[in-house]
Amino acid sequence: MAAVPAGPATETIDLPSDKTWLGHPVGLFLLFLVEMWERFSYYGMRALLVLYLIARTTGDENGFNPGRGWSESEASSLYGWYTGLAYLFPIFGGMIADKFIGTHRSMLVGGTLISIGHIILGISGLGDLEHSAAGMSLFITGLAAIVLGTGHFKPTVSVMVGQLYRQGDPRRDGAFTIFYMGINLGAFLCAFICGTLGEKVGWHWGFGSAAVGMILGMVIYMIGRPTFLGRIGEAPRQDAVRLSWMFLFISLALSAAFGWIYHAGALNALQEGIATLKAKPALWNTIVGATVLAIVGWAVMFIRKNAPEDRGPVATILIFMLFNAMFWLAFEQAGSSINVFTNDEVNREVPFFPVASVPGDPASPKVPFVVPTTWFQSVNAAFIILLAPIMSAIWVWLGRRKMNPSQPMKIFWGLSLLGFGYLFTVWAGVLALGDAKAPMWLIVATYFWHTVGELCVSPTGLSYVTKAAPKQYVSLLMGLYFVSSFIANLGGGLVAAQVEAVEKGEMKLPWSFGGRADFFFLFVVTSFGAAALVLAMTPWLKKMMRSTAD
Repeated sequence: MAAVPAGPATETIDLPSDKTWLGHPVGLFLLFLVEMWERFSYYGMRALLVLYLIARTTGDENGFNPGRGWSESEASSLYGWYTGLAYLFPIFGGMIADKFIGTHRSMLVGGTLISIGHIILGISGLGDLEHSAAGMSLFITGLAAIVLGTGHFKPTVSVMVGQLYRQGDPRRDGAFTIFYMGINLGAFLCAFICGTLGEKVGWHWGFGSAAVGMILGMVIYMIGRPTFLGRIGEAPRQDAVRLSWMFLFISLALSAAFGWIYHAGALNALQEGIATLKAKPALWNTIVGATVLAIVGWAVMFIRKNAPEDRGPVATILIFMLFNAMFWLAFEQAGSSINVFTNDEVNREVPFFPVASVPGDPASPKVPFVVPTTWFQSVNAAFIILLAPIMSAIWVWLGRRKMNPSQPMKIFWGLSLLGFGYLFTVWAGVLALGDAKAPMWLIVATYFWHTVGELCVSPTGLSYVTKAAPKQYVSLLMGLYFVSSFIANLGGGLVAAQVEAVEKGEMKLPWSFGGRADFFFLFVVTSFGAAALVLAMTPWLKKMMRSTAD
């Protein structure tokens, strides 16, 4: 999962307490807990969203846990927009925090919005709302509130972590490693709580439970802040309290407006308009081509704005962002197409761990334990927690021997491992043809290799941006890094929306394994293809990086 960029360096503020734990200010662990609960919320929602939307409106064979009956294409598209916007809005949230309300109050506004959003999601499943169009519109309102809350929350905590340490403090890198562990601990825990409640008790219990975690995190923060953080995150303006309330109410109003727009059918009209444009290839290709040319033109002008010695490193940052988007577009199938495949086509029974067929009745016949689908969303986080210290030590070990790969080679290995991981998913897809089920170890193997690839690409890429970017453009280039994640998550959802067309043969691909294996092999081809491209470009990229330590 994508790391949270550390943000620009900020002035350190003296803390009211000199207490440390494990060699770090206690305030670090306070922020660790807050970020953990926010990621608990985001990844809990991510695990349940598509499964809830595609679940039958009549529930399972016993009428339990009805969903919305959407097609997988519709659900994947919404998933893409949700996860993509969660990475786009932090750009605006960061600007608001810097110029108006400070990171402390921006965190409170964001946490409040996220909590309200999850409460709305829970309410949208009560009574008749569970099946009605009004309930779905209310659900969309809750999603919008969470996205806007994430925009306020996401860029703030990492900046506050940086303020705990003076510039050049050798503990800073270790602090962000601990902080990154908090992100993944929250992502690891969410599936076992939100996911289990959602699948086994009711979808909206899962959605609502994330509010409890977020509120708990904010309460812990408010209790501990005066002692361990003091003035860190204070606003640059005297009227910050009034402005904070204003941004909170504006965000709630925007969420409600979006829910109303959805209810009025305006989004359907927009989709029909886009479909009409696509039906005219000449016009559609002209629009796409003009957009691409405009982006390339802006990139060229931006590079030329820099001093001659900075142009090469800036160009490499922009190129690496393109490969970053390609990596995450394939990686983020975890919450959509791979998630649905795991739910429908994977044998999740654990025969050596039988349970009572009737919950709460130990005398009932024993049946194999079935692993909830959402639990697989925690596999990546578990591997991150286990492997991140090992990978960090490997980079240090290679660096001491002057064998540390350049950034292009790390991207090459990340993309190659991503493609290699998808070979296991293709294998699973072939085994699941007909009425057969694929073994779950193939899905775990996919996530393992994807995690190793992530550790080659994500932390090292963020580090490279902070080292290579000119000081006056560090914040801007970090913001563009968020944009690349927005494009990747949105694109990943829109690509996943084509899985049914590929599976049914309505969309032809150059290969034919059958079933979903054809769709998953697309990511084998694109990942290895992108890896080959970056490998071919490596000598040229290294020349442009020559003024930058890699």
